Amino acid sequence: MTSGTASSGSALHGLSVLVVEDETIVSLMIESMLTDLGCDDVWYASGIEEGLALLDARTPDAAVLDVNLAGDPVYPIARRLADEGVPFVFATGYGASGINADWVGRPVVQKPFQSEALHSALASALGARSATDVSY
Repeated sequence: MTSGTASSGSALHGLSVLVVEDETIVSLMIESMLTDLGCDDVWYASGIEEGLALLDARTPDAAVLDVNLAGDPVYPIARRLADEGVPFVFATGYGASGINADWVGRPVVQKPFQSEALHSALASALGARSATDVSY
């Protein structure tokens, strides 16, 4: 499937999405999923400073955040996104139990995940624009 084949009715169609992930291969896989789901622009950051610098330059429509970035929690980026009203999804191998208590209720995809789970979690985050009891 190429990026042009996603349904225009998709909740992700035409969006720009920030992916914060410290493992390049995983980041590329998520980028591929997002473009297949209709996202127009995917930005990549591998760490906290790089992610915050990207947010200084532009604001995404949504974000996918790996919880653990080489031992550093992604929460400073999550806080910035929340403060700016940007919906986001946490990605972690630990599932919802791997999320700091301050962020319980935010959408979570457990690694490894399929594009359907990513789509559902992001659509939920985009629809709610605030934390609710959603976990995938």
